[in-house]
Amino acid sequence: MVWLNRMSRTVVQARAGRIDPSPRLSRSADVPWGGRAVVTVWAIVAAVTLMRAISDFKLPLTGDEAYYWEWSRHLAFGYVDHPPAVAWTIRAFAWLGTVPGAVRIGFVLCGVVATLAAAAAATRLADGDRRAGAVTAIAFALTPLFSMAFGSATPDGPYLAFWTLSIWLGLRAIDERRPIDFIGLGIAVGLALLSRMFAFALVFGIAMYALAPSRRELWRAGFGWSFAIAAAIFAPFVWWNATHDWLTFDFTFVGRHVSQFKLLRPLSLYAVQAAAYSPGFFIGAFVVAFTPRANALLKWTALPLIGLLTVLALFEPVEIHWIFGPYASLCIGLGCAYVRLSRRARIIWASASVVPALLLLPLVFYAAVAPGAAYELFRNTGSTLRNTGPFEIFTYWPLAQDVRHLADANDAVVMTDGYGLSAVVDFYAGVTPIVIGYDWQGRESRNWYADTEHPKRAIFLDKEELDPLHPTADNRGRPDFKARLSAACGSVRAGPVLEYSYAGVPPRKYYTTFCENIVPDGMKILRWEREGTPH
Repeated sequence: MVWLNRMSRTVVQARAGRIDPSPRLSRSADVPWGGRAVVTVWAIVAAVTLMRAISDFKLPLTGDEAYYWEWSRHLAFGYVDHPPAVAWTIRAFAWLGTVPGAVRIGFVLCGVVATLAAAAAATRLADGDRRAGAVTAIAFALTPLFSMAFGSATPDGPYLAFWTLSIWLGLRAIDERRPIDFIGLGIAVGLALLSRMFAFALVFGIAMYALAPSRRELWRAGFGWSFAIAAAIFAPFVWWNATHDWLTFDFTFVGRHVSQFKLLRPLSLYAVQAAAYSPGFFIGAFVVAFTPRANALLKWTALPLIGLLTVLALFEPVEIHWIFGPYASLCIGLGCAYVRLSRRARIIWASASVVPALLLLPLVFYAAVAPGAAYELFRNTGSTLRNTGPFEIFTYWPLAQDVRHLADANDAVVMTDGYGLSAVVDFYAGVTPIVIGYDWQGRESRNWYADTEHPKRAIFLDKEELDPLHPTADNRGRPDFKARLSAACGSVRAGPVLEYSYAGVPPRKYYTTFCENIVPDGMKILRWEREGTPH
């Protein structure tokens, strides 16, 4: 009787245009799926989340993470290369202290939010079938690259959290037409826009979904208010750019792009993505995207950006994490598709997707908590690393201490040409970050140490030798920086070479150069617009 009443209400709502005509799933007879299986899935999700948190407190910060930490100490409505959500997320947990885990913990929580929201969206699309939500959750937990998004301080954590919240709240708004859901959708979309510029694909997808003739009534129901709220939240970022020469838009659409046509680059991109996302999940998600029964909202929020990045890959390198948002939408569809599979197909898919990921993630965690032992295993394969590879981060703390002592002993400021190196030295030793050179992203830190400053003495810290005695093809030195230092400094002399080893990894060298008697406009000379251009 309850089932009959529910079916009657559904028919009435459909006639009234209140049910989304996109394909939805019917509740199958075996919905319970065994409570033990669902509990097992969520136990795996909890274990992966705990592994991320432990790794976050164990591993030193990378240069990019330290750079975003610098942002959190200089809060603004925008920055050169990203919107501000990454800085705000870090700042929210600054009370935990200056330790790597405190910088990253907010992004672990973003992973929790994203996983729960995506699972809730899949369950809703599957008409309450908990299996769909559980499969989506396991895909979020076991996709290797997602553990980087939710285990490191980058814009991807909040971006994915607000992307999935937008999908879930959008589905709620479509089904129930309650004002609170439309308001929540607007807030989530606005915050996604403040996380990553790629969130414009989310806005485009939702708008195109709602423009279909059968769904235009959604605008009168509340979608118009959702977009107005999102625009209001995004407005301070636009205002910041308008008062800063549109730096973020310039960097996003012009500054970071280098055109070089390669016909086969999209194929290599997909191959690398399949490995990074786990082949079973990645292939399964893309198969779902092109099935007729896939939900239209998920398709609209996934396929346009994927298509755009595929075309872009023909002309320039595309980062594998740029499809995070579309992949999240497809993972929701993956959970829904799972419940339609036969038992045999489910076993095959699980073997191809879950098993490899369950084997890989413990290895990644082991490498994080026992990097020395992991390197020993790596070396036993006969492989080698250039410049100590990812183990470089373990040299940052001793480097920062030595640089601080060197600067104090010589009454000097410390300059680098890399925003990341400058930031980690500040994070670990409180050394004022001063970035010189032509790097686009380094422009942000110029606001923290103005061109009008006039230090008497400076130490230039670099990962490359300024003027090698025996130049080679791989080590030609830094003639551009040598020329600038000669123009800005009364005298230039080589400082000590700082060298650090970690757990048997080949030593990492850092080079120092002293700049004495800096001329009055020395900082301007040491900062120029792009490589090879005169001041």
